[in-house]
Amino acid sequence: MKETNTLMDAPGAAPLPLKERKGEIISLARQYIKAASAEIGTGNKSLSKDAEKYLLEYDWPDGEKELEISIKRACILSDGPELNLKDFDARQRQIKSIGKFMEERLSGFMQSIKRFDNFNLYNMVIPEVEKSLITLVLKETNGNQCKSAKLLGINRNTLRSKITKLGIKTK
Repeated sequence: MKETNTLMDAPGAAPLPLKERKGEIISLARQYIKAASAEIGTGNKSLSKDAEKYLLEYDWPDGEKELEISIKRACILSDGPELNLKDFDARQRQIKSIGKFMEERLSGFMQSIKRFDNFNLYNMVIPEVEKSLITLVLKETNGNQCKSAKLLGINRNTLRSKITKLGIKTK
């Protein structure tokens, strides 16, 4: 969803960051909950007071898109009709740091394999990252492959195929 702002100082001015539009956050969150319910069938959900407090206290550096993704993820992970603080896992705030982490780890790995001329790094690294990601998501959803597929943004049959291909142990 495009970042919008009705509180611009002048026509053509850049929209204010979401952290400066705190009054819009809860209504936006409710819109995203409704959209998630329609899109992925999570059912009607509401926000607990703790969840509302978290949404209002977080700065949302990536704006409305970050809020939308956070709400969708919480809807998928939530077991009940209410989104609680636990559904907004602190790790989601660290998603941006994943790229930096991967770069640092791969940089160290690159130094150790520099001497090899014909090393197929891509075909070695991508399956390992994919396996780790799928394993973590399955763990997070207690082995629920339907929820895992939704969280990963892939088809359930694709997930099953990857589980088999990558040799991932399931419950």
